[in-house]
Amino acid sequence: MQKRSDLSDVQKGMIIGFRAKGGSISETANFVNCSRAAVVKVYHAWQYGTIQNQRRGTCDAPRAIDDRGERRLRRCVRANRCTTVEQLTAQMNQGATKSVSSTTVQRTLLCMGLRSRRLVNAPYFSSE
Repeated sequence: MQKRSDLSDVQKGMIIGFRAKGGSISETANFVNCSRAAVVKVYHAWQYGTIQNQRRGTCDAPRAIDDRGERRLRRCVRANRCTTVEQLTAQMNQGATKSVSSTTVQRTLLCMGLRSRRLVNAPYFSSE
């Protein structure tokens, strides 16, 4: 059996309204022209979705370098572009309440779009 296209917001609203008015699952499915499983899924998500989302919270650990730390790290990089990750880590840990590892600093630099480059020795050409 082929999967139908996803329900539009109008169809979802029709399902919620028809079910809230007291219609059965089968009547609602015939009214909206969709499957019974879709009716159950949409109505269940409407009933319990907001409560579950509020209770869910976050699963991640708090970030070691927040937005303010990223701005500080960017200033350190702009001040001296030839610094290593270990030197940047030492600058970040200097006077900080929470120390960060060099791996965290390196990962943050990569997320900020700052990649390491190596200078290439090439002959200097002039137009003289």
